[in-house]
Amino acid sequence: MKKQFTFVLFFLAISFNIKAQDTLPKFTVKELSQGKILISWANPFANCNQLMVQRSYDSLRFFKSIYATQSPNLPQNGFVDADVTPGIKAYYRIFYVLESGEYFFTKATSGNEFKNRIQQETNNNNNEEESKTNTTPKVVEKKYITVYKQTKDTVLRKIETSFYKKFKDSITTQTKDTLYFFSNDEIIWKPYVPKPVWKASTYVFSDESTYVIIFLPQYKIHKYRIKFFEEDGKDLFEIKHINEEKLILDKTNFIHSGWFNFELYEDDKLKEKNKVFLVKDY
Repeated sequence: MKKQFTFVLFFLAISFNIKAQDTLPKFTVKELSQGKILISWANPFANCNQLMVQRSYDSLRFFKSIYATQSPNLPQNGFVDADVTPGIKAYYRIFYVLESGEYFFTKATSGNEFKNRIQQETNNNNNEEESKTNTTPKVVEKKYITVYKQTKDTVLRKIETSFYKKFKDSITTQTKDTLYFFSNDEIIWKPYVPKPVWKASTYVFSDESTYVIIFLPQYKIHKYRIKFFEEDGKDLFEIKHINEEKLILDKTNFIHSGWFNFELYEDDKLKEKNKVFLVKDY
């Protein structure tokens, strides 16, 4: 049911933005709900054969591919990122490749900033306490709980004991994070770290025509070679020297469909170790 709701939310958001959507290299980033970010785009390039969404928590560096569309030439498309780190601003960009071999990176954008619900509730609570203090002559000493992040070396914030239950409920019901009690007035907040998932390569990938494409924009500067293996590690074949920017390998080189591991070397140094999926030819 949750997946169905996410799909409906994604479809409605895409439909609402179609009229106002700028075309690539411009795209839209919008927060749908807590922890769900919609990245949508209008693609004017019918000859686009690869398109990936990349995310970073730095506006200039450390971008990683989080989504590769199977239909890069669709005029309207989008992707919902439901794996953002709560409370941290994320940046997105789109990498796309045309049939001519031209490739582009859009400018990075963050769209709507993530709402820090815990901080807002803390501020509201502080305002209520301040209002009560102004209307009564009695001074009540406030007690606080120190919240550390990951280890006791990093203080995240101090919260009033009266707010602690709301804070704890927010963490346990809305996130997969864990709270560890160090003492009566100290706790450690450890954010949930998901297991790493497969990230599609920007150098070796397959298309809908069951071809494997090797894309090396710097082939004139560096020397490249690549080895392919079966999924169980058995050697398949090797190309010892690649002297063109875009090399298309026919499916007959791979005997069957499925996953194939590869090692890409640049100047005899391992540049990438990854895998590529070859779809079944019906």
